Amino acid sequence: MNRLSVNIILSFMLSLLIWQTLAYYSILEKLCQEIKEQLKLNMKALHITLLYESLCPDSRNFMHQLGPVYEEFEDYIDILLVPFGKSQSERNGAIFHCQHGPAECKGNRLQSCVINSTGNQAAQVKFVVCQMLAPDYSRIDQCSNEAGLLTDVVHCLSSETGTKLQLQAELVTKQYSPSFIPTIVYNGVFDQQLQDHSLRDFRATVCYMLRQQNLLPSGSTICQ
Repeated sequence: MNRLSVNIILSFMLSLLIWQTLAYYSILEKLCQEIKEQLKLNMKALHITLLYESLCPDSRNFMHQLGPVYEEFEDYIDILLVPFGKSQSERNGAIFHCQHGPAECKGNRLQSCVINSTGNQAAQVKFVVCQMLAPDYSRIDQCSNEAGLLTDVVHCLSSETGTKLQLQAELVTKQYSPSFIPTIVYNGVFDQQLQDHSLRDFRATVCYMLRQQNLLPSGSTICQ
């Protein structure tokens, strides 16, 4: 066997080893995240429901708070992202009317599809924040990749699955009959004062709720 052949084989084996190592760490990271989510479900957490719309300027503004706050407090928060807002459905989802027009209906549906593709809340939040702050829908793939998500959005958007997800989002939204979007609900109960405080300072409101429920470990300095 000549030197060139040996180099080719060694290069191939090295590439294979690198690929296997990256794949292993990817699987390990996903497993750790799933374990973390399960532990969070088993322990007490602050439950937050966010009702928003894909093209709502106020919803977009809130994303600047949501991203860093969730990243800091993800171990203490169980979040439900509901992209529907003041939209309405007709004929069991045959038609949707959205506050900011048909483009928003598409955006709401798109976000429902991606959110539903994973139980990883950190990935959900990362995608939603990225997509909401994008100028249009051209960054779907980029935002999905940044969040570590692989999903067949096109199929979901054009199928009954997308319709069902938006009807589910409508049911959740109607429980609270929001007068303003975004609406932030804590532990399943809407409180106007908490809503107002959340819009101004989401982090301080989360800290207040965590203290009220004694969800912070003794000696924790996270809210200082």
